[in-house]
Amino acid sequence: MDRAEVWALISLLISIILMIRLIGLHARLNELKYDIARLEGRPEAYPVAKQTAADSPASPPLSPMELTSELEERLQHLVTGGKRIEAIKVLREATGLSLKDAKDYVDTMRP
Repeated sequence: MDRAEVWALISLLISIILMIRLIGLHARLNELKYDIARLEGRPEAYPVAKQTAADSPASPPLSPMELTSELEERLQHLVTGGKRIEAIKVLREATGLSLKDAKDYVDTMRP
């Protein structure tokens, strides 16, 4: 192997290592963006609840015991932030509950 081939091989290995590191940093950045959105209470941080409501509008309503932990956490965040009406709306969209049932459930979550 001559000197140029050795340098090319070293450059290739360094490039591969840097690409792996870059992919890891990109994944971490996405996690941090999600965490910030979740802490701010933005809807895009809760894709599961939105997806459930959009994918199955005719599905039978879920009981409060079947709520995902993410939805439960978001509802609690909204209620403690004084946004009960928004919490009721989110719960109805995610579960298909009636207005009265959703309101009753949110009322039980009061701090």
